[in-house]
Amino acid sequence: MEVVFCASCGVVAWLCAFLLMGAHASSTGQGVRPQRLARVLRGALRALGGLAPFRALAHVGAWRRAARQVDEFFGIGLSDDAEATAMLVTLAAILGLAFSLVARSPIGMVVAVCGLALGVPAWDGARARSERLELAQAMPDVFRTMAMAMGSGETLAQAVEYLGSHGTGPASRAFARASLRLRCGESAEESLGRLTQELHAPGVGLLTTALLISQRTGSPLRSLFGRAATLVEQQGELERMLAVKTAQVRLSVRMVCTMPVLLVAGLSLVSPDFQRGVLTPIGFGSLALATLMDVAALLIIRKLMKGVL
Repeated sequence: MEVVFCASCGVVAWLCAFLLMGAHASSTGQGVRPQRLARVLRGALRALGGLAPFRALAHVGAWRRAARQVDEFFGIGLSDDAEATAMLVTLAAILGLAFSLVARSPIGMVVAVCGLALGVPAWDGARARSERLELAQAMPDVFRTMAMAMGSGETLAQAVEYLGSHGTGPASRAFARASLRLRCGESAEESLGRLTQELHAPGVGLLTTALLISQRTGSPLRSLFGRAATLVEQQGELERMLAVKTAQVRLSVRMVCTMPVLLVAGLSLVSPDFQRGVLTPIGFGSLALATLMDVAALLIIRKLMKGVL
């Protein structure tokens, strides 16, 4: 048993080194053997990416974004979403194999699969919340910059281009895409309509509508944008105050929902008695019932605290 354990640990270590060296070779392009290793890695991921399950996962937004994030972390630069998704699942499988070796039970693979299935949507939700917060914080500066640009006599295309080229973050990238569409001949109404769909932030609808009206009628917008910037700032202050007031409740919800999952995962990996108990019908049924009760409690709390959590 010890021989099998050591050999399996060696296989896991070799696979991890294979991925890391392939990623390093792909990003640096140095050395004949690392380049060959990178080509082998790309070929393996290309073959896996052609399979139907990975193609299906690549069409799911959360999985696609998580796979792209992992691809950027390793610096491989895969061109296909399915290949990046295959790399993410492969890394999870390696981690599951390591867990199984530590626990000396196949339940380690189950823990890794469940962790991946729950972790990807959770990561994507946290990323979306962070992006919405960043957008909300950037919108007052967007209104003030637009007021300054329109007040100085710039055209709509020039103002949008200025916002896209002078700044960072999701708002600037969205305005840069809108500026590119305007330069390519798309009408202002179509370009600003797509900007409203891309930017989910306070005041974007007012901004695009006012810009269209100003373009058609020539009316000044400096005072309107200045007032809008003040209102958006006040809304952000109220949201931050609400977040502070409800911080304890949100932390309690996360702790209550996370601790049982971590406890079950930890016991499944380190306790042989717990593993044998979970594999029995009564143990598996009890665990499934507890999971359903935890999910139901979380859904009830989310409904009661809608817009706060």
